[in-house]
Amino acid sequence: MTPGAPAPGGPALVTREIRALRGAKERPDPWARPPALLEQERLPDGGGAAPALTVFLTGTECPFTCVFCDLWRHTLDEPTPPGALVAQLEAVLADRRAFPWLDLSATVVKLYNASNFFDDRAVPREDRRALAKLLADARRVVVECHPRLVGPACRRFARALGGRLEVALGLETVHPEASARLNKGMEPEDFDRAAAGLLAEGIAVRAFVQVGLPWIPAGESVEWAVRSAAHALAAGARHVVVIPTRGGNGAMELLAERGDFVPPVLSDLEEALARCLELPEARDGGAVVTADLWDLSAFARCPACLPARRARLRRMGLSGRGEPPAACQTCGSGGGSR
Repeated sequence: MTPGAPAPGGPALVTREIRALRGAKERPDPWARPPALLEQERLPDGGGAAPALTVFLTGTECPFTCVFCDLWRHTLDEPTPPGALVAQLEAVLADRRAFPWLDLSATVVKLYNASNFFDDRAVPREDRRALAKLLADARRVVVECHPRLVGPACRRFARALGGRLEVALGLETVHPEASARLNKGMEPEDFDRAAAGLLAEGIAVRAFVQVGLPWIPAGESVEWAVRSAAHALAAGARHVVVIPTRGGNGAMELLAERGDFVPPVLSDLEEALARCLELPEARDGGAVVTADLWDLSAFARCPACLPARRARLRRMGLSGRGEPPAACQTCGSGGGSR
């Protein structure tokens, strides 16, 4: 099928249908220390590698109900209690057993709240001010937000951080039919407007794109992921994260039964990253493209070569250069067929 051909299958699912297909939430405690992860991340424009602390904050659910979303499991139904996010971040920063050598001045801190950082129900205004004070010494702060919710609160938070803010926006895909059916409440043009507004304020842009989304033929999924990454880079994003689309929320399983969703496999992510690293902005322009490695085993058909393939993807993200596929004696592949 030629890229750009009509998307397959039936109609989109609306919000009430998506929510009806869900299982139960995990009911996290907003006052408990949240999960956090420290790893290395490459900075754009020749900034080298830096430690990156990702804090998975617990707050209220996103008001948008994307058909592919699995983050709702770890959110609250009610507004985030004032002070809770501050207590969560304080607990992480004080945990010297987990992060004994943490130096904020050298660290990129990512505050991911499974929602929108500039939605007052998710992050109370007074909490944003307190969070900015806690991170006054951080090398860079990354938050996530829906493109349509970027506005004055974003500018105020950026100023409180002294110009070290980066906002991650979900572009997901520029495939026209699929984008319109994701129930995300936006079009690629909304991403472009949000990115332009952030850049005008001196705020860096990170983008999330997906490989293997529903309503995109499986044979075109890598192509559209690369096109989407190219779009994000052209709009000014300096870091693009390629994410394999995950099932498990009920809606994706229904779409798979209908033939509208073919779950991606590890080789899709591998090919997408390799091709994105050859885009001019990434190859010669200093932009960073990485692969999301969370729960990578869900996409691997051969557990024997999974560690080597995960390590390869991590190295490629840190170096910005492709590598030959990892060979596997168990499955007989060169890393690109399973």
